[in-house]
Amino acid sequence: MKIVLSAVLALFLLGCSEDSPKEVQNTEVKQVVAQEVKAEAPKAIAAKEDVVAEITKEVETVVTQAVEETKVAAVAAVAEVKQEVVKVVEVATVKEEAAKETEVKVEAVKEEVAAVASSNGEAIYKVCSSCHGTSGEKPALGKSQVIQGWSAEKTQTALNGYKDGSYGGVMKGIMKGQASKLSPEDTKAVSEYISKL
Repeated sequence: MKIVLSAVLALFLLGCSEDSPKEVQNTEVKQVVAQEVKAEAPKAIAAKEDVVAEITKEVETVVTQAVEETKVAAVAAVAEVKQEVVKVVEVATVKEEAAKETEVKVEAVKEEVAAVASSNGEAIYKVCSSCHGTSGEKPALGKSQVIQGWSAEKTQTALNGYKDGSYGGVMKGIMKGQASKLSPEDTKAVSEYISKL
């Protein structure tokens, strides 16, 4: 580049000189400049190609590094999401198993309660059997209805009516005292037992 500037400067100075003919000077200067430009051109092109190659190599390195970093980050993110999904599935499975176990336990407790209530109903009825008979086949004291064959609902309604005074005839006074001793659970248990007599 310096050579080209020198050659142009020389041409300018030669063109301004009055001692030599302009045509001869211009031609010689042009030839010298042309030779220098021809000589320097391949070097300049090679230098530019080297710079382009260097920049290209740097860009490729940066792009490759960015792609690798992105791959690593993506793999890490996928692994993290996979772990979270596994945890969620495990928690859901544990909850489902716990729900099934709870359901089984609830059914077992219901069966136990029913068994206890049934035996409790039988124990409660033993007091009633002295007037109503072991199978509910007798009218109590010869004055009440035969309760054998009554549904659990009918018996429960009658016992609750005796408690609050809204049910009963001749036996109302006696039965109020008997029914008032029973809890709601006892009333239900004995009513269910009577319905099976």
